[in-house]
Amino acid sequence: MDNMRPSQMMTIGGGIILLISTFLAWVSVGSGDFSFSENGWSTSLWGIQGIIVAIIGAAVALGGLMHATGNASNMPDKVVSLSHDQLHLALGLSAFFITFGRQFGDNAGVGILLGGIASA
Repeated sequence: MDNMRPSQMMTIGGGIILLISTFLAWVSVGSGDFSFSENGWSTSLWGIQGIIVAIIGAAVALGGLMHATGNASNMPDKVVSLSHDQLHLALGLSAFFITFGRQFGDNAGVGILLGGIASA
């Protein structure tokens, strides 16, 4: 693990931050004494997107960690005809599109902004 490449560190860090972002406020509304926030784990349609983003973050972080530590010998060379780097890119892009699209909605919270940055 001492000879980890910077790209592996960024992949692991991005996946962890993406997972953490789902626990922060994705929607935040406040006015006077009233405030409301909802994280990525809500039970609505947006909550399903948050759970998908969390799974993507965990999968990318764990895959990057397995490659960095050399424990990837039991993993197949290709998944759905994609190499591991291509799979990480595809998962990151799908998480980016989910979080980027939500950033322009009303009352975007800090979690959705952090998720967009982490998946980029």
